[in-house]
This record gives sequence, C-alpha cells and structure tokens, in this order.
Amino acid sequence: MRTRDLLAETGSALRANKGKSALTILGIVIGIAAVITMTSLIGGIRDSLVGELGMNAARTISIYTDVGTLDDEQITAMHEELTDYEYFSPTNYGAVSSIAAPGTTDKVSASITGVDEHFFDVSGVTIGRGRAFTSSEATSGAMVVILDGQGVQKLFGSADIDAIGRTVTLDGNEATVVGVVESSGLMGGMGGDSVNIYMPATTVALRFASSNMGYMQIYGLAKDGVDIDQLTEQTKTVVARIMRIPTEQIDQNLSVVSAQSSIDQLSSFMSAFQVLAGSVAGVSLLVGGIGIMNMMLTNVTERIREIGLRRALGATRRDVTAQFLAESIAITVLGGLIGTLIGYLLSLGAAGLVSGIAGGMSIAPAVSVQSIGLAVGICIAVGVIFGYCPARRAAKLDPVEALRHQ
Repeated sequence: MRTRDLLAETGSALRANKGKSALTILGIVIGIAAVITMTSLIGGIRDSLVGELGMNAARTISIYTDVGTLDDEQITAMHEELTDYEYFSPTNYGAVSSIAAPGTTDKVSASITGVDEHFFDVSGVTIGRGRAFTSSEATSGAMVVILDGQGVQKLFGSADIDAIGRTVTLDGNEATVVGVVESSGLMGGMGGDSVNIYMPATTVALRFASSNMGYMQIYGLAKDGVDIDQLTEQTKTVVARIMRIPTEQIDQNLSVVSAQSSIDQLSSFMSAFQVLAGSVAGVSLLVGGIGIMNMMLTNVTERIREIGLRRALGATRRDVTAQFLAESIAITVLGGLIGTLIGYLLSLGAAGLVSGIAGGMSIAPAVSVQSIGLAVGICIAVGVIFGYCPARRAAKLDPVEALRHQ
C-alpha cells in the first residue's frame, strides 16, 4: 500500500469516528502535557538555582571554619601557597542595634556582613541597583553600605524607592547607600524585624564587630583551567596546616566546598526529581495508551466487514496491520503535539506562580528541542505498542468469515 493512500485512509477513518478519536486523543494530550509541564518546570527551577550562583560559580571555592578565624597574615600565607587562585574574598560579621533613615522614627536592628570588592563576583549575590564597593572603600574602612530589598522596604517605606546615594544611620554612625542587592529565592530576606546589610569588611572590624575578630568564611576564585576538585583538596590541607587543625579534626572543623560540586549535586538531584516527576506524569500516558488500545479493538470489531472486503480485494495482512497502526500512531502524534503546546503554556503559568511564591526568583521553563522530540517519540512508541495488538487481530481475520459478519 502506498504511503499516500495509507495517509488518506487514516485521515478518513479518524474523521469517520470524530467523537471517539477526540476522546482518545484527549488522553494522550493530558499525558504529554503533564510530562512536559513537570519536566520543563523542574528543569527551569534547576537552571534558575544554578544561575543564582553567578557567572564565576564553577570556579568558586568556599572555605569555612568553626574553630577560630583567619587573619590577614594567614590569608596572605594561603595566597602564597595556593597560587592557583586569582584572589580570596574574606567575610566577617557584625551587628547594630538600630539602623534608620533620616527623617524617620522607625528603627530596626541589622546584621552586617563585611565583604571586600570581590565578594559580589564570587558569592552569587548580585547587585540589582547601584554598585559594589570599590577597592579603596574596602581597604579604608569607608562608611558605605549595600542594602537588600527588605532593608530598603523597612527603611524607606517601599522596596522600589531609589535608595542609592541616600544616608542611613547605624547606631548613630552615618553611612551612604551605594547599592541594593537583588532579592531572590536563594538570598532573599528571611523576614522578622532584623535586616541584612553589607559593608566593607575593614569597616565592620573597626566599628561593628564585638571584638577584633578575623574571618570565618572566605571565598576563593580559582584561575581558569584549574582542576577544581584537586584544588579543593589542596586548599583543605593548606588551611588546616595554617590554622593548626589536627588531622583527625579536619573534616569536623573545616569545610572546603567548591561551588561546582554543589552545582553538580543540585543538578543531579533535580535531574533525578525530574525523572521521578516525569515518570509519575507518565502514568497518564499509560492510561492514554490503554484508551488507544480499547478504541482500536472496538474499531476492529466495528469494521470486520470492511476488513474482509479489503482482504477480498487483494489487501495483505501486512497492509491491514499497517492501516490500523497508522491510525493508532496518528492519534498519538496529534495528541502529543497538542499536549506539548498545552504543557509549555501550563509550565509558563506554573513558573510565574513559583516565581511569585519564591520571593521573586526568575524561573523560565526549560523546554528543549530534545524534550519535544522525546515527547513525539514517546507518542509514536505508545501508538505502536498499544496499536499493534488490535492491528494484528484485524490482520488475522479470515476474509470469508469477515464478509459474513453482521
């Protein structure tokens, strides 16, 4: 049977049973739409979380200790031994009992993260408005501050107000706002009365630290082309030696983690979750496939005389099998295409909803050509698998008995 004739007969058969065909297609549409929605939404969340870590995430290594702090001399010693780093960005912490904007009586407490000019390049925290600290501000102890969206809201009454260049007071000390970080699902405000702000680490050490403490956490940016895993292990060894941490206590008291390993773990977890969610959604495809088999078996019963007539006119068993398989595949492919479109639209809506719930995190559905191709391939497979049995049943009918069928 020629392909053109096969397609024409397939279209004619589907049009002759519009209601039944539409209901069967609906089952496939629901299945594919569910799969596309779940997988693309989870993929979008994964991409968004990875993107929140910043452009330099793959080369960032975080060093954290809970047995003392590192001072400037120790960091210099680290840089001399660990030459595969471009730079280290140390952080310290402080607090103030009240932070307020001039002209207002509202005062809130604030926790301060002391950073240098490199922090926003390696930490994943991004500046939404304004700028980061300059090198001179970072080393001179300048009274400059970077707020988050929650801080702008509490101090100035609206998160959308332009706070750049304005003055705030921290326990009576005036500081100029030079930047506002973007709120996101990863580093958005945690709520409560306290706000989070950033100041130069030198300023924090001189004015707002409880003591002249050093740095508990340091971010390092590795040079291009460096083996991150190897550098991570080397860093752990060097820092432990500099801090005189006993070998048996290194794993308990010193954490050296590359952002790349975190990204890999996150991607692996989200991919596994994506497969799981897709599998659950795929159950609806199974139901749709059973619906196709039921429809095709019914078609065989209703068209026994037609099958007998075709066989009497010279159609082979292969021709009959091909005809019913073509009808089954046509239903699944059509349902798959419609389901893919609906699934993408649903994932857009779900992404917007999740973005709002997650505090402004920007999520875009991750729908790729490969996933669409996979969906169409699955549809064809479902059509073949669930259509083969009815097709073979039709092909095995005895022509004479089929013609006698009432």
